[in-house]
Amino acid sequence: MTPPAADELAGPELTGPELTALLARLLTDDDYRERLAAHGPAAVTGNPAERACLATVDHGELAFTARRFRTDLWHGDGAGGIADAFPRSLALLAARGRPRARLVREFLASPWFGRFRALPYTGEGISLEEAFAGYAMDLPCAAPDGADPAAQDLWYTLRHEMLLALLTALVHERPVSFRTDVPGILPTDHGHATVRTCPARLPARWGASAAADPGSTDVTCLYVCTPRAMAFGPVSRRVADAVLRPDGPEAERVRQALRRRGIW
Repeated sequence: MTPPAADELAGPELTGPELTALLARLLTDDDYRERLAAHGPAAVTGNPAERACLATVDHGELAFTARRFRTDLWHGDGAGGIADAFPRSLALLAARGRPRARLVREFLASPWFGRFRALPYTGEGISLEEAFAGYAMDLPCAAPDGADPAAQDLWYTLRHEMLLALLTALVHERPVSFRTDVPGILPTDHGHATVRTCPARLPARWGASAAADPGSTDVTCLYVCTPRAMAFGPVSRRVADAVLRPDGPEAERVRQALRRRGIW
């Protein structure tokens, strides 16, 4: 590689946000890295400060770091990653033509990835699980409505696994390092809870301990997480209303029952 000319190393410096954006592009944009390696900084940017930074890049080290970045997203770097949070969803996605390599490539290029705080100390962002679920739930092969049961199963399974991961992180991560844009997540005495409706066939496939009423088409599920336990499963409309409306006449009775089970 030809050493950079002196004028390439002089001039204005990048601001913090500009440097963060450049680092994210180097890690996530395969085409950008390939053009940089093949043709040099001038082929990818007209910004003198960016060219000065890019002129110092070790392309072998950059390629290794980009691969490691993808591996950490998928498997985690000491914490859970996409593979750990979405085992059922990933199997359904693979069956519908979205294997790992394609998922990672498309996720990194999606607007949802931009809402995730990919690099430490770079400001507020949503969690990896929320970002990945948002991307995957927007895919044409996932749809909550319509005539395709497989697309329904995928969409609801993505949401289910996201909620499990998100509630667990909200309870166990201290301090919480992300914001959540998912509506309807409520604080409990010791954790968080939410209520969602899904096709009645799905909770049993997800391992729910309680079964849906026979003959029902849709079912309401309660998700509750505390430091002691994570629980989900079909509940009656009375229980769901008590969770969603804490001032209602049944609310305290239902919450006391959940407290006795150690999940409120």
